[in-house]
Amino acid sequence: MTITIGMFATSSPLSPKRKKSDFAYLRSKGFEIVEAKNLRKKTGHSAGSIMERVEEIHKLLKNKKVDILMAYWGGANTNQLLNYLDYSLFAKFNKPIIGFSDTTALLLSVNKFSGITTFLGPAGITFDKPSPFEYTFDYFKKILIEKEKDILIEDSKEFADDQYFLRKDSNHRIKNKNGGRKVFRGGSARGKIIAGNLQTLLVLSGTKFFPDLRGKILFIEEAEEENTQMIHRFFTQLSQIIDLNTLAGICIGRFSSQSGFSNTDSEEMIYEDVFKGIKIPILYNLDFGHTDPMFTIPIGGEAIIDTDKNILEIKIN
Repeated sequence: MTITIGMFATSSPLSPKRKKSDFAYLRSKGFEIVEAKNLRKKTGHSAGSIMERVEEIHKLLKNKKVDILMAYWGGANTNQLLNYLDYSLFAKFNKPIIGFSDTTALLLSVNKFSGITTFLGPAGITFDKPSPFEYTFDYFKKILIEKEKDILIEDSKEFADDQYFLRKDSNHRIKNKNGGRKVFRGGSARGKIIAGNLQTLLVLSGTKFFPDLRGKILFIEEAEEENTQMIHRFFTQLSQIIDLNTLAGICIGRFSSQSGFSNTDSEEMIYEDVFKGIKIPILYNLDFGHTDPMFTIPIGGEAIIDTDKNILEIKIN
C-alpha cells in the first residue's frame, strides 16, 4: 500500500521555484507527496496568512489520501496558529504529525489539546538534504510506518552538521565520527515524553499551550544558529520557569558546531551551572535536533532511561 505524506509549512515557505530534487528521497522509498497549497506561497516572511496556514493543515487532516502530515521545516511563527486550530479535527482523524524546530509549538499544542501522540522527528528538509542518513529513515519507518511499540535507541555511527548549501560541492555531506551519547547526571527514570525545540518551548511559557512537565522526560533540541550565550540563556530561563527536579529526566539533542560547542567543556559548563542540584538523569549529545541523523520521538509516548545499562528506550501506547 502506498503511503502519502502531506507536506505543510507552519511558518517559513519553501522556494516557489520547483526543483526536480524536491522529495526525491521520500519518493524513492515509495511515498507519494501532497503539498499544502501554501507550502510555496510567500506572504511577507511567512508561508501565507495565519488562516491560510491553519486551513491547509485542516485540509490535510480531512484529505482521505493523506496518511502522515510532515512539516517541510520550521521558522519562527508557528505559535501564531495555535489559537485558530480546530483541535477536535486532530483527535477525529488522528494522523501522525511530525517535524522539529519551530514546528514543535504545533506538536506540543496538538498533543495537549487533542490528546493524540505527535512526533518530533525528521521534516521534509531532512530528507531533501544530500545523501540523507538511513539511520533517520529507519527510526521514522519503525515508529510511523511499522508502528513498533518498543524501540531501543542506538547511537548513530556518523553525524553531519556542515553548511553544505554554502559550498560549491553542495551535493554531499561532510560526515564525522559520532562519539555517542554522554551522561551528565546518571540514574534511571521512566516517564511520559515531552519533546520540543528549547526556544520554542520557552515561547509557549505563560500561555495555555505550555505543557505540564511534571514527571515527564523532556527531550530538548536547539537550532544551529543559536550560540552558546543564547543556549545558556534559554536553559537558565527554563530553570526559572519550572523546578527541574520535578522532571523525571532530561535528554538533550546534539548541538551543531556552528553554535560554538566544538569544545565540549563549553557545553558542560552550562550544565554545571543550570543543572546544579538537579538529581534526575540527564543525557546529552543524542541523535536528534538540527544535526543529522535523528531518531523520531513520540510526544505523549514513554521513555525509559538507565545510564548504568546505557539504555534509552521509547514506548508507544
